[in-house]
Amino acid sequence: MRVKNLFMLDVDGTLVDSCQMDHECFSEAVYDVTGLTVPDDWGGYTNVTDAGIIEELIDSHELQREKIMLFREIKRVFTHKLADAIAQQGLKPLPGAVAFIDEMRHMPTVALAIATGGWEETARMKLKAAGFNIDGIVFSSCSDAMSRSEVMALAAFRAKQDYGVHFERRIYFGDGVWDKQATQSLNYEFVAVGDKVEHDVRVSNFTNPRAILGKLGIEESQRQYA
Repeated sequence: MRVKNLFMLDVDGTLVDSCQMDHECFSEAVYDVTGLTVPDDWGGYTNVTDAGIIEELIDSHELQREKIMLFREIKRVFTHKLADAIAQQGLKPLPGAVAFIDEMRHMPTVALAIATGGWEETARMKLKAAGFNIDGIVFSSCSDAMSRSEVMALAAFRAKQDYGVHFERRIYFGDGVWDKQATQSLNYEFVAVGDKVEHDVRVSNFTNPRAILGKLGIEESQRQYA
């Protein structure tokens, strides 16, 4: 087996230009169900995932007795709001992201995984709306685990099971400070997407796969297509 590199990718702000829509729909859903306001700065939360933010809000406002009901209802309302927003506004991928995913599928030295802090249902909805085909790609989300580091670790575990190999490198593409922090806790490599995070390895978008591979030190000779 020749696969050496595991590329894990976030969704919002990394593959899909959906941060504003996602934040608005999520905040509105939380307010509609609980009357609570979600702060704009998500960096203050312990676990910056959909489930983690709701968990912290519920705990901080002593609503634990209603936790299961609140989780279910917020997720339901959020999903409907997001579907309506997508139907009205559409969603775009980051430049080059769809082609990048398709190209990496055919690299024998690369395995792909999606590891997102969103729920699986809503993340898949956004990816489909933005034109991605992720059939067969390993997927993990906050539907599986509360923290981003747990979501990433689960994606790596599932990829290892699927490919039957121990990856030499685990590389996460994300756009948030919390993404970088999670990779550091796991000792994974990090690629900052966009300009929100200070980091030595950064890409503005995915329009030049060759340059991205060059930044990661993956030689052109490794790009042999199956």
